[in-house]
Amino acid sequence: MYRAQRYDEAVSLFQFFFKQSNIVPNIVSYNFLIVSHCECKRVDVGLEIYKSILAEAPFSPSSVTFRHLTKGLIDVGRIGEAVDLLREMLNKGLGADSLVYNNLIKGFLDLDDFDKANEFFDELKERCLVYDGVVNATFMEWFFNKGREKEAMESYRSLLDLQFKMTPATCNVLLEVLLKYAKKKEAWELFESMLDRHTPPNFQAVNSDSFNIVVNECFKEGKFEEAVSTFKKVGTKMGSRQFAMDVAGYNNIIVRFAEHGMIQKAEEFFTELKSKSLSPDVTGYRTLIDTYLKDQRIDDAMRMFEMMVEANLRVITAYANRWFTELIQNNKALECSQVLTKMGERDPKPDSSTYEIVIKGLCGGGVFDVCLNMVGQIMKYGVGVTPSLREFLLQVFEKEGRRDEIERILDERRQGNFQQSYSQPSGFARPAGPGQHQQPVGPPRFRPPTGFSGSAGPTRYSGHPEPTGPLYQRGYPEHTGPQQQRGYPEPTGPPQQRGHSEQSYPFIGSR
Repeated sequence: MYRAQRYDEAVSLFQFFFKQSNIVPNIVSYNFLIVSHCECKRVDVGLEIYKSILAEAPFSPSSVTFRHLTKGLIDVGRIGEAVDLLREMLNKGLGADSLVYNNLIKGFLDLDDFDKANEFFDELKERCLVYDGVVNATFMEWFFNKGREKEAMESYRSLLDLQFKMTPATCNVLLEVLLKYAKKKEAWELFESMLDRHTPPNFQAVNSDSFNIVVNECFKEGKFEEAVSTFKKVGTKMGSRQFAMDVAGYNNIIVRFAEHGMIQKAEEFFTELKSKSLSPDVTGYRTLIDTYLKDQRIDDAMRMFEMMVEANLRVITAYANRWFTELIQNNKALECSQVLTKMGERDPKPDSSTYEIVIKGLCGGGVFDVCLNMVGQIMKYGVGVTPSLREFLLQVFEKEGRRDEIERILDERRQGNFQQSYSQPSGFARPAGPGQHQQPVGPPRFRPPTGFSGSAGPTRYSGHPEPTGPLYQRGYPEHTGPQQQRGYPEPTGPPQQRGHSEQSYPFIGSR
């Protein structure tokens, strides 16, 4: 929910799992709660949660806790309190965290207080043997925005001179800043040095985001062949190894080719993805289905939709309704009913609006027996028939002289005696008989929490959108590694907040 920017729902989930269900939260759970409130400008609520951790929890706040809180305070113009929180972090013995310092440095730079920002930078360098190069990226961007290109590049070169062993998260931020301000030569040199230092399992110097940044730059310049060669690029130094590309990297290049109308190349990479023993996710399927529909390749869109459902991937209501509508308009109502039947065999069940689209499409095509089957599925799964759909069905079947059949299906549910009493075409699942009624499985719908809810407003939007904007505005997990090996890391924000756990930097510490 946090990654989808559905912050109020993230707060509600915390309430459901850790208050109503009595599951014991850990500091990672609390950090998600704190950052969700801070993103909604409810920083005082976040501070109250922090105080409750100090007073009641059997664990202490982590450096990530202070990252979220300092950024939240700075975002609402309370930088003085953020400085106090930094001092509190140091007094608790957590050590100097580069990303907390970076929040303050960026905050003072945004206020054009360069001297104060530089003062905190000097303090960080005094306290740490090695600091995160994201701090230099923050200074670089500020210098570039002020037209002070020479000083920006001096900051970059001073970081390289230190020869820190930088992780992909840090280098990716530097890559984006360099490309954003047309320092392409330096950006490509940095990327190639990352490839040379990629020596897993000893050290992972690149990740799929690294490749996505430079591949996207190739597409931006219209260099499609170079994008492909970059996608497969390997370091040249002894010991360097090829990066094992993950699904996110394949998704990116598939989307880019699709955006440029090069569907054949997108299909090639989709096929290659499957050949690598990787499983395509919603993004890959959605991209191809949308492109096929746009190009009026209806059979290909239908085939890909079926593959997606057979892969046990959830099709959210917005996508399902749009695809079913377009496919039915192209005379694929019967095929759509088969796909929807497969979707209904798993939880969560399709939305009632999805069933309504397909049912009306079947009626429009005169496939009334299959339509009866779909209505039976709605009743069997307890999805529900809207008043408008009920009225539509009664009118349509009355014209066909079969009103009694549809009424019997619609009414038997109410009488607690739902059973099959309509013609059943072959190839479709029979609805449950008496005593076999299935209730939808899944967590109960939860209400907004009573605790830590602050002044929660409406959810911003639903669904699971892909991350947008420059990479340095997105988050990185604290632990790096192939995407398919990552779990559910703590949330992070822009490069100024991003970080790595101290496990990622065993040599970082206070002097």
